[in-house]
Amino acid sequence: MICMKIGVRAIVVLTLAATTNAWASMDYRCTIESTVAAKEKPINRIYIGKQFTVERRTGLMAGALKNSYVTDPQVIDYGSTENSYKAVATMRKDQGAGVGSSIYALTINEYDEGDRKPFIFLQNDEAFLGWCEHF
Repeated sequence: MICMKIGVRAIVVLTLAATTNAWASMDYRCTIESTVAAKEKPINRIYIGKQFTVERRTGLMAGALKNSYVTDPQVIDYGSTENSYKAVATMRKDQGAGVGSSIYALTINEYDEGDRKPFIFLQNDEAFLGWCEHF
């Protein structure tokens, strides 16, 4: 009976480790191909060709684009063969430098059949478009 309990515990630990490793390999590396803003700003073009990563479990972005300065992003949907991956973050005026509020929204078309998944990232009045791949 004791051996059976130890065996079951070992299986649970191994399953959790495998699940954690599966999540880690499901993160995204994204490349920006174009940008657009409510009012065109020349600085947007510097982002074309740049990359950022997305930690799938938390929605945290790092690299050329970020979605967490004071507040943490919230994953709305992890995506599937039928739905997009979605993460949002907000920052109220009183949470930042007092200059204004911000909104960040990332959508990655996880359901797209190819290895490159199209994305759009909204940062206030700017939109960044391109593709992401798992790594």
